[in-house]
Amino acid sequence: MPERDPTDSTRSDLTAYAEVTFDGPVFLGSHCVLGFPKEETIRRHRAEGIAISELTKPVRIGAGCIIGNHVIIHEGANIGADSVIEDQTRIGYDTRLGARTRITYGAFVCDRVSIGDDARIGGFVCDAAHIGERATVMGALVHEYTSPHVDWWSPAEEAPTIEAEAVIGYHATIIGDVRVGQQAYVAAGAIVTRNVPAEHVVTGINEHTALRAWKGKRLRALRDHWLRRNKSHDDEPGR
Repeated sequence: MPERDPTDSTRSDLTAYAEVTFDGPVFLGSHCVLGFPKEETIRRHRAEGIAISELTKPVRIGAGCIIGNHVIIHEGANIGADSVIEDQTRIGYDTRLGARTRITYGAFVCDRVSIGDDARIGGFVCDAAHIGERATVMGALVHEYTSPHVDWWSPAEEAPTIEAEAVIGYHATIIGDVRVGQQAYVAAGAIVTRNVPAEHVVTGINEHTALRAWKGKRLRALRDHWLRRNKSHDDEPGR
Protein backbone atom coordinates (compact mmCIF):
# COMPACT_ATOMS: atom_id res chain seq x y z
CA MET A 1 0.00 0.00 0.00
CA PRO A 2 1.53 3.38 -0.96
CA GLU A 3 2.30 6.03 1.59
CA ARG A 4 -0.31 8.73 2.03
CA ASP A 5 0.72 12.07 0.65
CA PRO A 6 0.94 14.30 3.77
CA THR A 7 0.66 17.40 1.61
CA ASP A 8 -2.73 16.30 0.25
CA SER A 9 -5.10 19.01 1.48
CA THR A 10 -8.13 16.91 0.53
CA ARG A 11 -7.53 14.42 3.33
CA SER A 12 -10.57 14.69 5.53
CA ASP A 13 -8.82 13.06 8.50
CA LEU A 14 -5.99 15.64 8.73
CA THR A 15 -6.40 18.94 10.57
CA ALA A 16 -3.69 21.59 10.11
CA TYR A 17 -3.96 24.88 12.00
CA ALA A 18 -0.54 26.19 10.92
CA GLU A 19 1.74 26.07 7.94
CA VAL A 20 3.47 22.69 7.87
CA THR A 21 6.74 22.05 6.06
CA PHE A 22 7.77 18.49 5.19
CA ASP A 23 11.48 18.25 4.40
CA GLY A 24 10.97 15.04 2.46
CA PRO A 25 8.83 11.89 2.39
CA VAL A 26 6.81 11.42 5.59
CA PHE A 27 4.34 8.70 6.50
CA LEU A 28 1.37 10.28 8.24
CA GLY A 29 -1.32 8.20 9.97
CA SER A 30 -5.02 8.89 10.33
CA HIS A 31 -6.71 11.66 12.35
CA CYS A 32 -3.63 13.72 13.12
CA VAL A 33 -3.65 17.37 14.20
CA LEU A 34 -0.73 19.54 13.11
CA GLY A 35 0.07 23.04 14.37
CA PHE A 36 -2.57 23.08 17.11
CA PRO A 37 -2.55 26.62 18.59
CA LYS A 38 -1.39 27.33 22.12
CA GLU A 39 -3.79 28.96 24.55
CA GLU A 40 -2.26 32.43 24.07
CA THR A 41 -2.83 32.17 20.32
CA ILE A 42 -6.46 31.16 20.76
CA ARG A 43 -7.13 34.04 23.17
CA ARG A 44 -5.53 36.54 20.80
CA HIS A 45 -7.62 35.13 17.94
CA ARG A 46 -10.77 35.69 19.97
CA ALA A 47 -9.81 39.16 21.18
CA GLU A 48 -8.47 40.58 17.91
CA GLY A 49 -10.37 38.57 15.34
CA ILE A 50 -7.19 37.54 13.52
CA ALA A 51 -7.36 34.21 11.72
CA ILE A 52 -5.75 31.33 13.59
CA SER A 53 -3.68 30.46 10.52
CA GLU A 54 -2.08 33.91 10.63
CA LEU A 55 -1.15 33.62 14.33
CA THR A 56 0.18 30.09 14.66
CA LYS A 57 3.89 29.36 14.30
CA PRO A 58 4.82 26.95 11.49
CA VAL A 59 5.59 23.29 12.09
CA ARG A 60 8.54 21.52 10.49
CA ILE A 61 8.74 17.75 10.05
CA GLY A 62 11.96 16.14 8.88
CA ALA A 63 12.34 13.71 6.03
CA GLY A 64 11.71 10.04 6.73
CA CYS A 65 9.51 10.58 9.79
CA ILE A 66 6.76 8.12 10.63
CA ILE A 67 3.80 9.68 12.44
CA GLY A 68 1.12 7.35 13.77
CA ASN A 69 -2.62 7.74 14.25
CA HIS A 70 -4.28 10.36 16.46
CA VAL A 71 -1.05 12.31 16.99
CA ILE A 72 -1.24 15.97 18.07
CA ILE A 73 1.67 18.25 17.21
CA HIS A 74 1.33 21.83 18.43
CA GLU A 75 2.44 25.01 16.74
CA GLY A 76 6.12 25.83 16.46
CA ALA A 77 7.24 22.21 16.84
CA ASN A 78 10.27 20.97 14.93
CA ILE A 79 10.55 17.21 14.38
CA GLY A 80 13.98 15.85 13.42
CA ALA A 81 14.51 13.58 10.43
CA ASP A 82 13.68 9.87 10.66
CA SER A 83 11.84 10.25 13.95
CA VAL A 84 8.95 7.96 14.90
CA ILE A 85 5.94 9.42 16.71
CA GLU A 86 3.63 6.58 17.64
CA ASP A 87 -0.15 6.54 18.05
CA GLN A 88 -1.95 8.85 20.50
CA THR A 89 1.05 10.93 21.50
CA ARG A 90 1.31 14.69 22.00
CA ILE A 91 4.10 17.15 21.14
CA GLY A 92 3.76 20.61 22.72
CA TYR A 93 4.37 24.01 21.19
CA ASP A 94 7.92 25.15 20.37
CA THR A 95 9.26 21.68 21.18
CA ARG A 96 12.36 20.46 19.35
CA LEU A 97 12.93 16.77 18.63
CA GLY A 98 16.31 15.58 17.42
CA ALA A 99 16.81 13.18 14.56
CA ARG A 100 15.78 9.53 14.94
CA THR A 101 13.90 10.17 18.17
CA ARG A 102 11.05 7.83 19.12
CA ILE A 103 7.94 9.07 20.97
CA THR A 104 5.98 6.05 22.15
CA TYR A 105 3.48 4.53 24.61
CA GLY A 106 1.09 7.49 24.51
CA ALA A 107 3.78 9.93 25.67
CA PHE A 108 2.73 13.45 26.64
CA VAL A 109 5.44 15.96 25.79
CA CYS A 110 4.60 19.44 27.07
CA ASP A 111 5.73 22.78 25.67
CA ARG A 112 9.18 24.23 24.90
CA VAL A 113 10.88 20.86 25.46
CA SER A 114 14.26 20.10 23.92
CA ILE A 115 15.04 16.47 23.04
CA GLY A 116 18.33 15.32 21.50
CA ASP A 117 19.03 12.88 18.71
CA ASP A 118 18.22 9.16 19.11
CA ALA A 119 16.20 9.66 22.32
CA ARG A 120 13.31 7.44 23.40
CA ILE A 121 10.38 9.04 25.19
CA GLY A 122 7.46 7.06 26.60
CA GLY A 123 6.32 9.04 29.63
CA PHE A 124 5.32 12.54 30.76
CA VAL A 125 7.69 15.43 30.04
CA CYS A 126 6.93 18.82 31.64
CA ASP A 127 7.37 22.26 30.07
CA ALA A 128 10.93 23.36 29.25
CA ALA A 129 12.58 20.06 30.17
CA HIS A 130 15.84 19.19 28.42
CA ILE A 131 16.63 15.63 27.37
CA GLY A 132 20.02 14.77 25.90
CA GLU A 133 20.90 12.58 22.97
CA ARG A 134 20.35 8.83 23.28
CA ALA A 135 18.53 9.33 26.59
CA THR A 136 15.45 7.31 27.54
CA VAL A 137 12.51 8.67 29.54
CA MET A 138 9.77 6.18 30.42
CA GLY A 139 8.77 7.87 33.68
CA ALA A 140 7.68 11.43 34.52
CA LEU A 141 9.61 14.70 34.48
CA VAL A 142 7.59 17.20 36.52
CA HIS A 143 7.80 20.64 38.12
CA GLU A 144 7.65 21.00 41.90
CA TYR A 145 4.32 22.87 41.59
CA THR A 146 4.86 24.96 44.72
CA SER A 147 2.59 27.88 43.73
CA PRO A 148 -0.92 26.52 43.13
CA HIS A 149 -2.35 29.71 44.67
CA VAL A 150 -1.31 31.93 41.73
CA ASP A 151 -2.38 32.13 38.10
CA TRP A 152 -1.66 28.99 36.06
CA TRP A 153 0.80 30.76 33.75
CA SER A 154 2.55 32.90 36.40
CA PRO A 155 5.14 30.56 37.96
CA ALA A 156 8.33 30.06 35.95
CA GLU A 157 9.39 26.83 37.60
CA GLU A 158 12.61 25.17 36.55
CA ALA A 159 12.36 21.80 34.80
CA PRO A 160 14.54 18.69 35.04
CA THR A 161 17.55 18.13 32.78
CA ILE A 162 18.32 14.61 31.61
CA GLU A 163 21.80 14.31 30.16
CA ALA A 164 22.99 12.12 27.30
CA GLU A 165 22.34 8.37 27.55
CA ALA A 166 20.67 8.63 30.96
CA VAL A 167 17.73 6.28 31.52
CA ILE A 168 14.54 7.10 33.44
CA GLY A 169 12.67 3.86 34.11
CA TYR A 170 8.94 3.21 34.12
CA HIS A 171 6.98 5.22 36.70
CA ALA A 172 10.14 6.87 38.01
CA THR A 173 9.55 10.54 38.85
CA ILE A 174 12.08 13.35 38.46
CA ILE A 175 10.90 16.44 40.34
CA GLY A 176 11.92 20.04 39.82
CA ASP A 177 15.23 21.70 39.01
CA VAL A 178 17.42 18.60 39.11
CA ARG A 179 20.00 17.22 36.73
CA VAL A 180 20.36 13.53 35.97
CA GLY A 181 23.92 13.00 34.78
CA GLN A 182 25.20 11.23 31.70
CA GLN A 183 24.76 7.44 31.75
CA ALA A 184 22.86 7.55 35.01
CA TYR A 185 20.12 4.95 35.45
CA VAL A 186 17.00 5.78 37.46
CA ALA A 187 15.23 2.51 38.25
CA ALA A 188 11.51 1.97 37.75
CA GLY A 189 9.43 3.60 40.46
CA ALA A 190 12.30 5.66 41.92
CA ILE A 191 11.83 9.25 43.06
CA VAL A 192 14.49 11.87 42.39
CA THR A 193 14.52 15.30 44.06
CA ARG A 194 18.26 16.06 43.95
CA ASN A 195 20.98 15.89 41.33
CA VAL A 196 22.21 12.52 40.16
CA PRO A 197 25.92 12.29 39.27
CA ALA A 198 26.95 10.74 35.99
CA GLU A 199 27.33 6.95 35.98
CA HIS A 200 25.16 6.33 39.02
CA VAL A 201 22.11 4.16 39.64
CA VAL A 202 19.15 5.54 41.59
CA THR A 203 16.68 3.31 43.45
CA GLY A 204 13.98 4.12 45.98
CA ILE A 205 14.00 7.78 47.05
CA ASN A 206 17.31 9.43 46.13
CA GLU A 207 19.36 6.31 46.88
CA HIS A 208 22.51 6.57 44.74
CA THR A 209 24.97 3.82 43.89
CA ALA A 210 28.01 4.35 41.66
CA LEU A 211 27.67 2.40 38.43
CA ARG A 212 31.02 0.66 38.98
CA ALA A 213 29.84 -0.53 42.40
CA TRP A 214 26.47 -1.79 41.18
CA LYS A 215 26.11 -5.53 41.85
CA GLY A 216 22.62 -6.14 40.50
CA LYS A 217 22.24 -8.67 37.68
CA ARG A 218 19.59 -6.82 35.66
CA LEU A 219 21.83 -3.86 34.76
CA ARG A 220 25.06 -5.80 34.45
CA ALA A 221 25.08 -5.91 30.65
CA LEU A 222 24.32 -2.18 30.35
CA ARG A 223 26.86 -1.29 33.05
CA ASP A 224 29.60 -3.32 31.36
CA HIS A 225 28.73 -1.85 27.94
CA TRP A 226 28.99 1.73 29.22
CA LEU A 227 32.17 1.13 31.19
CA ARG A 228 33.93 -0.66 28.32
CA ARG A 229 33.00 2.06 25.86
CA ASN A 230 34.03 4.85 28.23
CA LYS A 231 37.37 3.14 28.81
CA SER A 232 38.00 2.79 25.07
CA HIS A 233 37.28 6.51 24.65
CA ASP A 234 39.68 7.34 27.49
CA ASP A 235 42.38 5.21 25.89
CA GLU A 236 42.21 7.03 22.57
CA PRO A 237 45.41 8.91 21.63
CA GLY A 238 45.40 12.52 22.71
CA ARG A 239 43.02 12.00 25.63
